[in-house]
Amino acid sequence: MLPALIVLILIGTALSPSFLTATNFSNVLRLGAVIGLLAIGQTLVILSGGGGIDLSVAAVAAASAIVGAQYQGYGLPAMIVASLVAGGFFGLINGLGVALAGLQPFIVTLATMTIARGVGFELTNAQPLYLSAPGLETLSRGAPLGIPVPIIILGLAVIVGQILLSRTTFGRSLYAVGGNEEAAFGAGINVRAYRIGVYVISGLLAALAGIIGEAQLNTADPNFANGYELSAIAAVVVGGALLSGGKGTIVGTLIGVVIMALVSNLLNLLNVNPWTNLMVTGLIIVVVVALNRPRGTRTRKSAVLSTLPLFGAFLLGAIILYGILK
Repeated sequence: MLPALIVLILIGTALSPSFLTATNFSNVLRLGAVIGLLAIGQTLVILSGGGGIDLSVAAVAAASAIVGAQYQGYGLPAMIVASLVAGGFFGLINGLGVALAGLQPFIVTLATMTIARGVGFELTNAQPLYLSAPGLETLSRGAPLGIPVPIIILGLAVIVGQILLSRTTFGRSLYAVGGNEEAAFGAGINVRAYRIGVYVISGLLAALAGIIGEAQLNTADPNFANGYELSAIAAVVVGGALLSGGKGTIVGTLIGVVIMALVSNLLNLLNVNPWTNLMVTGLIIVVVVALNRPRGTRTRKSAVLSTLPLFGAFLLGAIILYGILK
């Protein structure tokens, strides 16, 4: 995906003089930190295989931030701890439902997504909560050495996550679980424990994303991050991970997050309306997924050629839809 990112940067630079600037890139990464953290947790869940997916991350981020906001009178540390406990709890529910109860991840996390949204609306009476905890603004506007705090947190999460996957027994075992569950079980790997663990990590990262999000907005909103779960999944796929599990990296996911964010940013700089922005983003996802799918004995060229009719149909549909909306 790195060549695609480079090409995107070159195209963006040619189309808009405001694209290749430190300020623009800093804003893109700062605003993309929330989706980045959600996508890292999503990557671990997808890598674990078994149809693993976490549809609840965005709702858990909102609910965890709201739970933390209930403790803002005790200071910022209490808020953060309460949010992380709530996020970890939601993740544990997902993990137990998938690994012990044997339910489909799609169903379990869909239910948790609904419950978490309900918790958020119940605790706030469907109204955003204004936050005034001392130090909260540091998480949004702080910039040690000129680097915004959200970017630092995202960078640390990427480094820790990538080391965890590539340098530890946990990572090797997780790839084994996602690649071949039966073989991993035969090798003595506790498949259930790994699957529970990745959902808990995903919940914790969602809570961290919620804390950053509420710091940026200075409010705890039950509607926060609505729809971000799909953006996180898209970033993981664009980053090269297989939805079937066993293949993917945190660095790849970060590149996927940056590509998605830069595409949206470039379209905004070109004053493209939001609806066209969505269509272009969806088309990019389809193209990337098609190019990254397992090819067996086929070459990449034959894989591209076989999917050209699909690309053409999507492009034609997008043009027709654009003409209707316009």
